[in-house]
Amino acid sequence: MSETLYCYCCRVHHPRSEMRRFPTRQGERWRCLRSIKAARHNRDQRDAFGRQTTTLNRLANAEMAGRVNLLSLDTHRP
Repeated sequence: MSETLYCYCCRVHHPRSEMRRFPTRQGERWRCLRSIKAARHNRDQRDAFGRQTTTLNRLANAEMAGRVNLLSLDTHRP
C-alpha cells in the first residue's frame, strides 16, 4: 500500500503518519494534521494558512510545468 495519502483539504500527498481520518458530511476522508491544526485558529490565521497553501501549490505546479516543458524540448531534438 502507498506510503502517502491525499489530503482533501490542502490537496497534497503527505506521509501516512501525518494523516488522520476526518469526519465530513459525505463520510470520513483523509486530512493532514497541519490542516486540522490550522482549522482551530481564528479566521485571520486560517486565511493566512490558505494563502500560504495556495502559494505553495502554485509554485509546485509552475515547477512541474517547467519540468514537463524541458522534457518536451528534449524529445524534439534531432
